[in-house]
Amino acid sequence: MPHECKYVVEDDITSAYFKSLQKVFKQGYVFALTTEVKEPISNFDSSVDESLNLIGLNLDRERHEKYKKFDFDGKSGAWWISNRINELFKGLYHRAVTNRNQLDFVQNALQHIRTGRYMWCTNRLLCITFDAENNHLSHLHLSRQPIPPCLTTLDFKRERNQLHLISSWRAQYFDTKAYGNLISLAMLLREVCKKTGFQSGHLISMAHKAILKKSKNAEQLINELELQPSKTD
Repeated sequence: MPHECKYVVEDDITSAYFKSLQKVFKQGYVFALTTEVKEPISNFDSSVDESLNLIGLNLDRERHEKYKKFDFDGKSGAWWISNRINELFKGLYHRAVTNRNQLDFVQNALQHIRTGRYMWCTNRLLCITFDAENNHLSHLHLSRQPIPPCLTTLDFKRERNQLHLISSWRAQYFDTKAYGNLISLAMLLREVCKKTGFQSGHLISMAHKAILKKSKNAEQLINELELQPSKTD
């Protein structure tokens, strides 16, 4: 069997998600699947999905609306997007990345880096979600605690006047959670760039194990997101 490429690169968030979902469905699961969005923030269309505060995100409108309406056994795609946004900005992931002022450190360091100071910080702009000494991050009562969150690290990388964001996930459901996770990460990158004066760069997400919550839903979703060629093509 030829080597399967585990790297997906697309311009917009929705297309990158769709191509990644196809890979996971084809194989059942994928180790070290990397999804890269070259332009997560759009400079051309600022009116995409104001209902979820996704203004400025680079989304494929047609596929995005289809995902929002998709029924995941009683929960819509829109519900899952909102759930993932809340997790990063209000919930477990928010508490984890702001624990011990990690996100504040990143933003303060970036502001100094723009003025030519603290250049030694360039490769230290990480937020680590797993605190092995803090049991409040665990939500299950097992013999080994705490349980690492699915999101393990956020790594901000500066390249001249651009800021990239690289996320690592120990595991990730690609049918229900991955799209909303990409959207929430793009929103975070947008927010940090706004506060620090950098231009948004690439969004890179690595799932150490990309899996599906329900294969049947994933197959139906892929069929739904397939764009039909226009009659003029």
